[in-house]
Amino acid sequence: MSGQLEQEIQAVLDAKVRPVLWAHKGDIELAGIEERAGVVRLRLLGACATCMGVEQTINDAIVAGIRESCPWVNDVRFETGVSDELLQEALRFLKRPRG
Repeated sequence: MSGQLEQEIQAVLDAKVRPVLWAHKGDIELAGIEERAGVVRLRLLGACATCMGVEQTINDAIVAGIRESCPWVNDVRFETGVSDELLQEALRFLKRPRG
C-alpha cells in the first residue's frame, strides 16, 4: 500500500467518516488499497458492523466522503468478517486459565 494514498484515505476517514460512526458506537478500518484499480477496501467495526442502517451510512457518509476527497478512487469495497485483532483477542480469552 502506498504510504501517501493510505494517508489520504486515513485523513478522510478521520475528518469525515469516524465522527459519524463514533456517534453510533462504531468505527472503520482501512483493510487495503488496490492502487492500480483505484479500489479502497474498508472494514466496519463495532456497532456499525451489524447495524441495519449501514447501507445508508456507507453510501451517504463513507463512499461520498472518500470520492469527494480522493478522485483517484474508482470503487470502495467493504470486507465482512472478523478483523485479525478481534480474532487474536478471542484466542487470548479462550486460552486464559480458568479457575
